[in-house]
Amino acid sequence: MNRLILAVVVAALNAVALTAAAPSAFAANSCVGPGSGCFSTLQAAIDAAHDGDTIHIAPGTFAGGVTITKSVRLGGAGAGSTIIRGGDSVLTIGAYGAASEPTLSIDGVTITGGIARSSPESVPFVGEEGVFALGGGIEIPPNADFSGGAKVTISNSVITGNRVAPTHTVPSGGAVCPDGPCPFALAAGGGIDNWGTLTLAHTTVSDNLVGSASGLSSVASDAEGGGIMNWLGAVTISNSVISSNQVSATAPNGRGADSGGISLANGGRLTMNNSSVTNNSVVLSASLPASVDVGAHAGGIHIGGGASGTIRNTTISGNTVSMTNTVGDANAFSGGIHTDVDFELSNDVIANNSVSAAALHGSSGNAAGDSGAGEMGGTINSTTFTGNTVSVSSAAGTANAGGGAVIFAGSMTDSVVSGNHVSASSPSGAVFVKGGGLIAGDGGITMRNTTVSGNTGDASGLAGSAQGGGIFDAAVPNGPPGGPLNLTRSTVSRNALSGSSGIALQGGGVFVTNPVKLVNSVIAQNTPDQCFGC
Repeated sequence: MNRLILAVVVAALNAVALTAAAPSAFAANSCVGPGSGCFSTLQAAIDAAHDGDTIHIAPGTFAGGVTITKSVRLGGAGAGSTIIRGGDSVLTIGAYGAASEPTLSIDGVTITGGIARSSPESVPFVGEEGVFALGGGIEIPPNADFSGGAKVTISNSVITGNRVAPTHTVPSGGAVCPDGPCPFALAAGGGIDNWGTLTLAHTTVSDNLVGSASGLSSVASDAEGGGIMNWLGAVTISNSVISSNQVSATAPNGRGADSGGISLANGGRLTMNNSSVTNNSVVLSASLPASVDVGAHAGGIHIGGGASGTIRNTTISGNTVSMTNTVGDANAFSGGIHTDVDFELSNDVIANNSVSAAALHGSSGNAAGDSGAGEMGGTINSTTFTGNTVSVSSAAGTANAGGGAVIFAGSMTDSVVSGNHVSASSPSGAVFVKGGGLIAGDGGITMRNTTVSGNTGDASGLAGSAQGGGIFDAAVPNGPPGGPLNLTRSTVSRNALSGSSGIALQGGGVFVTNPVKLVNSVIAQNTPDQCFGC
């Protein structure tokens, strides 16, 4: 995330408990629709409601741009029948800086057609409208002391086809471009922007567009959270789909693009069960020199510092991260999931995610990319990493590629890392490939009852190396130092390295400079050799 965003947000956060509005003792029912006694608009029904009321919404399409500051229940006739459409944000739940925020449940609706060009946070944070654009579908702003926001539960619903793009920039507080301070504008939360507590059940968040992906403008320097952007509280997702959301930032302002599906920026906890995060994308097309920090990250999920959580019985697949630069460096990482903290995965499938980085013709910069499935630390059980890819190219500079599946530190048990591929190419520069399957992160890896097989790495360039077709465990420049590799009842087999003439191929199965401990494990049938450094 952009350093200015972090500085602005972190300065505002406190650790005070969330206070929500208490429901009324005299709860009532009302309705929205053509029926007798029903309100004609959802906003009119909200305005007349009291805390604790239930509002039934008939089949049909109803105007969005609705603000909800009361603790009520909204019940539609089903996501295919009840549609709430349009508005800057279709629904704004709570009020920026309120002393207390509502508790709301939403069931059986589609929320679509929102176009957020600004947000309640923009003026307080940067002093100008249209610089922060957040929450195309649903905006849940922070309360007065930044301890949270509304508590929102959404079930049996669809949040789709919403867009977010800012209209103005301010000078960046840190990044310097060739003409002075880089312009800064943030687009985030295509489907949902959440500062409160969010629960999704049997709900789809899909086809929401952020930044230049929205087709509204290319003003954004930073774009994040195509499906869900979460800043503070807990997010619980069960039996739900986060799919085909897009985040993009482009020249001349584009510097960062992050989190095609879900982003937990600075805190909170993600608990995800029996769900899928699929076919989300992050694209950064930059035109900036190497002196400017640029990068694209986390096609599916990004769990930021201070956050925590678990993902169980979930598929993370088909997510993509892509960056190009026509002037300087290109950096892209973590196709499926990126975690800045220790995390738990269990019974998951992380497959067919991809990372690509290219310093294009006309650029003198280098290119780097890694972790097709993702970068993470913590505990992984019964999880499969298959078919993930990393592809890096530089027209004139160095190309570095690694971790066809993961950069990982922690323990991996009863899992499979198979069929992943990493490649690097440069017609006139050096190329380096590390870890066709995985790279050991800070503190190393302990693998139990785990198979690392059929992973490949390929390097094409004038000089360089390809190391660790299955596992790479050594220090990475500007990256993790690695650590001890412990294999217990595990197999590293049929991994392979290849490269053009002049490329050193080392460790078809394993490349290590750190200690290795093997217990009832096999390293065999790898190409061109089994283990370099063992």
